[in-house]
Amino acid sequence: MATFEKPKPSRAVPLDLFPVIRESGVLTERQLADLKAKILTGEYPNDSVALANRLVKEEILTEYQTRRFLNNKSHGLVVGRYVILDRLGSGSMGRVYKAHHLMMDRFVAIKIIAPEIVTNEKVVARFQREMKLVGRLDHPNVIRAFDADQINKVLYIVMEYVQGESLGQRLLRGPIPAPAMADFGAQAALGLAHAHAQGIVHRDIKPSNLLLTEDRQIKVLDLGLGVLMEADSTTSFATADGIAVGTVDYMSPEQACGRDVDGRSDLYSLGCSIYHLVTGKVPFPGDSPIERMGKRISGRHVPVPDVRPDIPAAFVRVLDKLLATRPQDRFQTAAEAAEALQALTRPKPRSAPAHSPPSPPKVDRPPVTDTPAPPPPAPLVTTVTPNYPAWFRPIARLAETRPALTLTGLVLSLAASFGFGVLAARLFGR
Repeated sequence: MATFEKPKPSRAVPLDLFPVIRESGVLTERQLADLKAKILTGEYPNDSVALANRLVKEEILTEYQTRRFLNNKSHGLVVGRYVILDRLGSGSMGRVYKAHHLMMDRFVAIKIIAPEIVTNEKVVARFQREMKLVGRLDHPNVIRAFDADQINKVLYIVMEYVQGESLGQRLLRGPIPAPAMADFGAQAALGLAHAHAQGIVHRDIKPSNLLLTEDRQIKVLDLGLGVLMEADSTTSFATADGIAVGTVDYMSPEQACGRDVDGRSDLYSLGCSIYHLVTGKVPFPGDSPIERMGKRISGRHVPVPDVRPDIPAAFVRVLDKLLATRPQDRFQTAAEAAEALQALTRPKPRSAPAHSPPSPPKVDRPPVTDTPAPPPPAPLVTTVTPNYPAWFRPIARLAETRPALTLTGLVLSLAASFGFGVLAARLFGR
């Protein structure tokens, strides 16, 4: 495993811890003056171990820092503008520390790249170009990078510090249930989709590079660092495997063959990671890296039902597509893979049975009883007698009692009047 700090034999505890602390550079001049005054007045103990415990208790130094000081190691705790506070983990490409930005008063995670990688100038040049792309990343499922630099032979990248654990650490407590893993996988795919859109291929997706935060959010780690795994064309397989130790179980077939890769290679690695996290087994078991790599190039992964028959068939289908040997048979984009994984946890809409017609709208009706309803009341009729003139009243009564006779008399009267009028016109018109 690559290391940043070369192991050294343990030394005796220094009799005077103050010079070691001063040489480290982790405290300001004002803090050093205050510390020295308290030691001289007896407020702080003079014994190195007791002093170290007191400084940790008062949060002036961290346990990690005092362990180094008590071993007479004052170097390596200040990198550029950052003070190293604690060691978070290590991997094939270096070590990760929790650090504090002196001027901005911000906690960050800083990754110190392994010295043996830094000696390859061509790889370092590619890393520096990649960092320009990484600086553009801004997505909730991606760890953001704040800074990257090289001081003497120390190459480092500064990232946001997020509390949580990697899915590789989570796997130590047992396999992850399929519904939760579908959600985690979808989040990782969304983060990769953002990176791919910026022209970045991760090249090293694995459980330890998927961080699970305290609020169950997945963040993809180490984007842009995959180029450090790739030596130039003259590098032998043995050297490449030495740099990429621990990643063979997640490599795509095209990556294992040394061919150019694109975002679909990351999806294959994501599929290998999901397979491992949900089953507790790697998809291509074997006794050596060469054997495991050969199986992924020439064969098919162990079927999921053979390992975990309880995993839903829909989940297996998505996983099988992620693990397709040929890139053209996989999901073609990370966004497409994310959609397929999200669909596994999306509740299905309920549909009404085919034989049940839709219910008519409810109408309020009176309750049905055995007692017949009473007949409706008779309409109220009011008789109004017109106020006719006295001479017309006999004619009105005759019309009410004998309407036919009255009508006939009226017609005959009109005819007689008309005839009389015509005769008079002829007689007097002469």
